[in-house]
Amino acid sequence: MPADTFVVCAALSKTFLSAGGKIEALHSIDAAFPAGGVTALVGPSGSGKSTLLRVIAGLDRPTSGTVHVGGRDLTSASTAQLRSHRRNVATYVSQKPADNFIPHLTLAEHAHDAGDSALEILVEVGLSHRLGSLPIELSGGEQARGALALALARETELIVVDEPTAELDRESARHLLDAIRHQIRNGVTFVIATHDPDVTAIADTILRLDRGQVAAGPVTSEPRRRSSLPDGQAQPLIEAFGIGKSYRRGPEKIQAVRDATFNLSRGDLGVLLGRSGSGKSTLLSLLAGWQQPDTGEIRRHQARTATEPLAWSNLGYLPQRFGLIPELTIRENVEFPSRLSERRTELAARLEELLGQLGLGELADRLPHETSIGQQQRAALARALLLRPTVLIADEPTAHQDAAWRDNVWLRMSEAAADGTACLVATHEQHAAAYASRVWRIDQGTLNDRIS
Repeated sequence: MPADTFVVCAALSKTFLSAGGKIEALHSIDAAFPAGGVTALVGPSGSGKSTLLRVIAGLDRPTSGTVHVGGRDLTSASTAQLRSHRRNVATYVSQKPADNFIPHLTLAEHAHDAGDSALEILVEVGLSHRLGSLPIELSGGEQARGALALALARETELIVVDEPTAELDRESARHLLDAIRHQIRNGVTFVIATHDPDVTAIADTILRLDRGQVAAGPVTSEPRRRSSLPDGQAQPLIEAFGIGKSYRRGPEKIQAVRDATFNLSRGDLGVLLGRSGSGKSTLLSLLAGWQQPDTGEIRRHQARTATEPLAWSNLGYLPQRFGLIPELTIRENVEFPSRLSERRTELAARLEELLGQLGLGELADRLPHETSIGQQQRAALARALLLRPTVLIADEPTAHQDAAWRDNVWLRMSEAAADGTACLVATHEQHAAAYASRVWRIDQGTLNDRIS
């Protein structure tokens, strides 16, 4: 292996067996990643990025070809040697932030075993006030920052990271990138799967994948801003008046939402912009009826009474963690609402249309774990849209999408709004305002009263 490279793949292929047959995730990959630098893996969801990371990290074995890391051949390594590789050479950070933690340990307890610099790095990425929190008490963005901080503190030669900034606003992501730059100066090698141009900007090498092969980059389209329905047609469907919600964290009282007044009308494509931990998910949960506000009032005009939650058949909800049923195929997950409503035959054509529009047709007979995180996210969106709901609420629906699929997801939501659905999307991605007909900003639980 050349002295200036740390990872070398030669004719690397990986095939998985599933109930639906063989899935070739990687096909004859030839690549060399620099030592003491950053390699960015880019490409659409399902292109093989996560699979390549897992092979490099020693979590999966290739089906054919070879992979050398730091001069060691992982292809022929024994199980004990792969364990040693994962313990001493490579640190892996999963795309799902919660999967990187032991649920019953606080951040500080994780840091105790992660390395001498763990607490320092957790403070550096803005989590000094969350050290006593369990993972479930952290927002998705806080989990992502904590997971990478703990990974950096291990000080292994190689750090393999899957979408580290997907759930982060740009300011929070900047702290992570600064921490990565510091580790690069110490000679650490990074391989990072990403859709984030700020991550690719710091990369020494960019490897583009498509359908498991090395490929050219995708072509993206310009966002198209949605227009609200004419004033005479706009019908308020959800209204909130001075709502507030707080939580207890030990002796501390956390005000997640403060005195928010808000309305969402038929045909709106509304965007709720805010950093991780700003209160976006809590506000969505309150509007959907999953939680009740401590103060104020919420009226839902399509419910049986204005103060009751919407019926599930009128509410499409895409949560940050997707909520797919692991035992059901992608098609069965998407069609599940039509089964519950006994409209399966009526909606059969709609089901196939959504599967095709969201790039899920060829994956329809796979189980969720046999697809990429981005594909799982699009399946959850298809499920939310199937019944043509009165209200669609989506929490970070493009966090795991490349640029081309991001535009596609916004197109699907724009079409739903054009059909009269009231859509509300929470995101940290500032460019999302370009797709919206209405924009709100939330910071530390406070919703601004300027609507654009």
